[in-house]
Amino acid sequence: MPKVDTKSGDTETSFTVSNQGDQKADHDLRGTGKDVKDLTITLSTADHQEKSKRGELIAELFKRQVFSSLTPNLTTLNLNFSGHLDTYSDCLGEKLMTALCSLKSLENFSHNATTSARTDFGLYSLMKLVSSWPNLRTLYLAGDTNGSEDCSKIPHATCALESVTFERCMSNFEKLAPMFAGSANSLKSFEAWTMGIKESSGTSYPQSSFILGELSNAPRLQSINLNGDTDTGGRTRKALALALNRADSFPALRRLSYPGERGTYKTGRGRNVRVHEYENVGAKELEETAKKKGVWAELVSRDLEYKVEGAQRRVGFAAMGRRGYW
Repeated sequence: MPKVDTKSGDTETSFTVSNQGDQKADHDLRGTGKDVKDLTITLSTADHQEKSKRGELIAELFKRQVFSSLTPNLTTLNLNFSGHLDTYSDCLGEKLMTALCSLKSLENFSHNATTSARTDFGLYSLMKLVSSWPNLRTLYLAGDTNGSEDCSKIPHATCALESVTFERCMSNFEKLAPMFAGSANSLKSFEAWTMGIKESSGTSYPQSSFILGELSNAPRLQSINLNGDTDTGGRTRKALALALNRADSFPALRRLSYPGERGTYKTGRGRNVRVHEYENVGAKELEETAKKKGVWAELVSRDLEYKVEGAQRRVGFAAMGRRGYW
């Protein structure tokens, strides 16, 4: 069952959502007498059933009169889980999606993984949520952002995002662009761990149009972290170098992080872990280009173990496709 933490002023309330805990939850929240501004919902284990009831359980919590009366001005929501809350194809489910979209005062949203189970958060879910939160400023997403659903009917986001982090970005960046429609003058930090090894498809790489459009023209953007294990064909490096060489680009950029010339990455789990070496030709040239622009460039050459599982899976999918598995 999920553990739920709420912060109301100086008061912190914790309770477990279960049939037995219903009255306790109502009593504790009613006892604070203040609006809940900060809410954390944590599910420490993954539900491996094809259909999970967890999403509906959380949705029912939001609908409860005693709870909903205290959360109309919720500004921070931390939803921590791995796996799915509804089905494998619809991570959140309709009921939870409706409940989350109703949080119109939300300013900060984060999803963090709690186990190693794969979490297909989904591109459609992400775009719909961001489009529904006009006051959103900070977004942190640990789940995969893949998906082939048609998002064209979702209204472009109007929120002014300041900080965005994707731990496992698996989407075509062109599809993510509408999320930044209202953030041209507000974006300060962008981080995406996305790049895969040589065999993976380039669709998850930050395309030149995204870097030259959404990123390079952001007047307040100070930090970019585009990382992973390697930059196949130098696509990202070339796009960044092209953008940095433009006189009017990145007016506020101070820090750029990019994979180093050499390093290692790991695949597999447990006793099957394998360490591989990678090489990024041209990384030093990008560093020199950044210095000319007055940007401090960090070439990350340390062993990469954090935030790269999505890239490793992409390589596996690509290999299976080549072998005729689909």
